[in-house]
Amino acid sequence: MELRHLRYFVAVAEHRSVAEAARHLHIVQPALSRQIRDLEQTLGVDLFRRSSKGVELTLAGQHFIRDAQAILSDLQRARERITRIANGQSGALRIGIAPNYSWHPSALQPLREFKREHPDITLMLEPALSARQQVKIAEGTQDGGFLAWRDPKDPAFSGLAMFYCRLVLAVPRGSELHLSPPTHLADLQYQQCVWFSRDQAPSYYDFLIHSCHVAGLSPQLVHLGADISTVLGLVAAGMGYSIVPDSSQFNCPNDVVLLPHPDLTGLYPVEFVWRSDSDDPALMRLVEHFKIAAGAI
Repeated sequence: MELRHLRYFVAVAEHRSVAEAARHLHIVQPALSRQIRDLEQTLGVDLFRRSSKGVELTLAGQHFIRDAQAILSDLQRARERITRIANGQSGALRIGIAPNYSWHPSALQPLREFKREHPDITLMLEPALSARQQVKIAEGTQDGGFLAWRDPKDPAFSGLAMFYCRLVLAVPRGSELHLSPPTHLADLQYQQCVWFSRDQAPSYYDFLIHSCHVAGLSPQLVHLGADISTVLGLVAAGMGYSIVPDSSQFNCPNDVVLLPHPDLTGLYPVEFVWRSDSDDPALMRLVEHFKIAAGAI
């Protein structure tokens, strides 16, 4: 039994006439009659009662018509769905984002607008630090992500700068460092500092340490947090100061104050990154949307 048998059967049942169905299908009547007989032989039952007035469904035919119509409807929906996916109008995208950037309006607003314009594309946001995201994108378990510190010379990845981050001091609200900020970053030399382990984000860690050394500061690392959010929580608890990206302002605890400092001049881009060899139409639509949002087009 082939799909054409189902289409022919449904046409005859709907027209209640082999002749009318043949005209509708643009085939000759004998050929259509032969196809119906082949279907009945395959199923081992009579699907129609024939008379001088036309054809009527048998009891078996009445049950089979529902299944045949459902199969053909499912097939049509599958065709439409595949066409939409191929055109980038439907699908699902796994997008990573470092927790510290997940509240940034330059990430949220383009995502919100894209979802409004493409409601049939599912966006699954997955929190992960930049280094982990690069591994997942390379493996194909993540389609793209908002991250920093990728090697721009690596041909395996393509990237689009979405926004830039500058380093700022994070100090407990109401503390001495808040009320009397240090004139020079080196004045913090003997203050307790909250940091995180280098293996969590080695490139970012090295950038922070280099920025401090340029300003004459060798931080006294007393407390370690797993990520920026944890670091801010420790600062809020009065465990010490830290140096964080200014993107932290969008999810900063009330008990923490972020202070720009003239000795902190480092600036780094946060990119949307994807595999250069990706041919996912939905992902390409998202990239084009981000290019417009970032002013790259």
